[in-house]
Amino acid sequence: MTSDQTFPAGPIWRDANVRSGPSLEAPVIDLLLPDDGTSYDADGWTFGDRVVEGTIISDIWLRLSLGGWCSAVNFDQQTIAGIPRDAELTGRPGAP
Repeated sequence: MTSDQTFPAGPIWRDANVRSGPSLEAPVIDLLLPDDGTSYDADGWTFGDRVVEGTIISDIWLRLSLGGWCSAVNFDQQTIAGIPRDAELTGRPGAP
């Protein structure tokens, strides 16, 4: 997968902070609100800080095509299960 390709992350199901890096300590740069009619694309993913939301636990962070990083817990888990493995970014890109 090349950097100019994207994959669907889908709509978010809860308020979601978009951060400057894949870390809970990275500054929040945007807030996405739930809207079933709005779907988001990502151009990569990496492992980052673990996020717990109810029974969902994930250390996967998506680099959104619109800019910034968002935890996978904010997206439909069936959609997230289908993210391309070859879209993994090595290291912790954008981490502070």
